[in-house]
Amino acid sequence: MKKFMSIYLTFSILSAVIICGCINEKNVNANTETKLSENSKVNNVQFSSNSKNNVESNRKVKNVILLIGDGMGITQTYITERYKEEIEHGHLVLLTNFKTKGTITTYSLSSEVTDSAAAGTALLSGYKTNNRMINVKPDGSIPRKTLGEIAKEKGKSVGIVTTTRVTHATPAAVYAHIKDREEENEIAEQLLEFEPDVILGGGLRHFIPKNEKGSKRKDNKNLIEMFKKKGYVVIYNKEELKKVNPNNTTKLLGLFSMSHMAYEVDRENIDKYKNQPSLAEMTEKALEILNKNPNGFFLMVEGGRIDHACHAHDAKSTIMDTIAFDNAIKVALDFQKRHPDTLIIVTADHETGGMSVGSGTEYYANISALKNIDASMEFMSKEVMKNPDRDYITNLIKKYWHTDLNEDEKNLLFKYPITSKINDSNILNNYPKVNHYVYCWAGFALSEIESKRAKIGWTSFAHTAVPVLVYAKGPGEELFEGFYDNTDVPQKIEEIWN
Repeated sequence: MKKFMSIYLTFSILSAVIICGCINEKNVNANTETKLSENSKVNNVQFSSNSKNNVESNRKVKNVILLIGDGMGITQTYITERYKEEIEHGHLVLLTNFKTKGTITTYSLSSEVTDSAAAGTALLSGYKTNNRMINVKPDGSIPRKTLGEIAKEKGKSVGIVTTTRVTHATPAAVYAHIKDREEENEIAEQLLEFEPDVILGGGLRHFIPKNEKGSKRKDNKNLIEMFKKKGYVVIYNKEELKKVNPNNTTKLLGLFSMSHMAYEVDRENIDKYKNQPSLAEMTEKALEILNKNPNGFFLMVEGGRIDHACHAHDAKSTIMDTIAFDNAIKVALDFQKRHPDTLIIVTADHETGGMSVGSGTEYYANISALKNIDASMEFMSKEVMKNPDRDYITNLIKKYWHTDLNEDEKNLLFKYPITSKINDSNILNNYPKVNHYVYCWAGFALSEIESKRAKIGWTSFAHTAVPVLVYAKGPGEELFEGFYDNTDVPQKIEEIWN
């Protein structure tokens, strides 16, 4: 109980800092588009970062591990901690192993609410740009190199580990420069040119020629063969990852799915996804290979599907992917114990969904209601779209939720055609982009039922502008205390390296 109260007080204090410190800046240009300051100032008030001018010479940093929980706000972390405590009788290592914490703002150049491309640019390159753009300014200029590029210049190895496509916005921010994040075929070619030492994640569809099943390319380029010619070992499943010998592997490319990798709840419970490695397993293998470089390394690890779960208002998937991300953090911490010249930084690029613990008019939450849900909304939606029969859907829910729906829940689920697009309904016709996040009416209805049972609230299907936390451990960690902007994070890392 004392441990829980300590964690609770920590969240209370940090929440107070955020509420008191969040100030908006609004400058409307001729096109009525919001343009925000790039110099970490809001209303002419300079953010305090508590930075020291110099890092002590006897605390040099050889390795940097940057872990990014995509969409992971305070609520996502807190609800996962409560789930860990109530259901698994444990705690997140994120909340029990990091004494140094800071808070960062996340706005982009074009909006108070950032997307992952602009946020990735801020966290990996240290400057503001418009949403959708990766490591490039609206005028096409590139004012700063990425942490990945700087690391390579210093003779360090570079690794990228993610549960999304390796060409998705956050992992692409390590190496790519492009005006539109959707140009993932081009981003894949930039990844080939960049040549990081380790690449592990999803997104095979952008690396195979257009005539191969599942490809999204518009040409006949076979990037897999091009990677092999550059000396990469290429793998496609968990067993192959286990067999990789780090002693004789210098370059590794692992693409474990056509698109994003499976949600953790599906990876654990659905047979066809069990051949995918966990984020922790990928992180461990990456560290084994990267650590061979005597000059050190830079590793970016992304828990990318936390964000996707929050877009879909899928509380159980949010929790399970946050736990998977925390397991990867534990791998990093275990590595640091053996290599104290390693700096670990954990943060988020933004918060997603406006998630809350508690909703409606009751002072109540029931997180244990999520315990028996064994499949993501994504999986359930895809199954429903294959077979929209009412009896099949009822049995599907019983199989993966281990429960029956009550009459009110059934009425909601079957209120509209089960496979219809969400914004076809009169409830969500003001959300034109919602179909990108929720596949069909069944997915929306089931997420509503799940959230109502657990008393979890949501304010958005998109991101929010809520500041997020930074956790740091290792030499130079004191630089990451305070309240500052996300663009300061890579600048502090570069300061430490220098």
